[in-house]
Amino acid sequence: MSSITIDTKGTNALVKQGTLSQTAATFLATQPRDIEVPDLSGVYGDPVFSCFLIDESGSMNPYKQSVIDDQSDVIQALRGSAECKNGTLFITQCLFSDSARVLHPLTKLSPSGTDEVILFNSGDHYKPNGCTALYQSLFYLLQDMTANIANALNSGLKCSFEIGVITDGKDTEGGIQPAEISTVIQELQSHHIIRNSVIVGLTDPEFTIAMLDDLKSKLGFQTAISLSKADPREIRRAFIHGSPLASAFLAKH
Repeated sequence: MSSITIDTKGTNALVKQGTLSQTAATFLATQPRDIEVPDLSGVYGDPVFSCFLIDESGSMNPYKQSVIDDQSDVIQALRGSAECKNGTLFITQCLFSDSARVLHPLTKLSPSGTDEVILFNSGDHYKPNGCTALYQSLFYLLQDMTANIANALNSGLKCSFEIGVITDGKDTEGGIQPAEISTVIQELQSHHIIRNSVIVGLTDPEFTIAMLDDLKSKLGFQTAISLSKADPREIRRAFIHGSPLASAFLAKH
């Protein structure tokens, strides 16, 4: 792993390449930081980066064991994809509550499982607590994506991204405007860099399907999928092979 600094200089490089507008670049440079990027020197083909952003706020605690038990299944499903078999599929997982917590940076997924992609059932990785800093976490994810776009271009490759968000509620922390997130996502979608963006909402009377659809529109995502919190089987469907999230990702492979 090496690192790329996301600051005004770093984001403006992508403006010159035509990947970002100046507005998007300025937004992404407001909180400069160093981001780990993978070594792409041995990748033969344009990489696909699958990014999972999973709600770890306190309201997810009743479903903790379901998430732990079932998260590995969607990773296992992706091991069977053509990109994984060709050595071009990378996975990153980020958890969020009061703030974002990167479980691991982009890591090449191995068909055989001999990789460093973390599975929740392999340790004490998923610990629901706190609030829902969804917007700030998406901002960090977009910064990570920007660094990895630059890394791929520096390696002579053109990458594409998939974003899967799982949440059971609206943002509670603020600090980032959803319209600014939407601007970046829509620009990257228009350049076919983001090829799939899915938000899976665990809905109930406090977070309704209408609220989920409104959140999808505010963030500029392509797809919103509603699962009922009242039925424990629905939580499992967010992760298992054939689930809405897995199917949405695998349909593009």
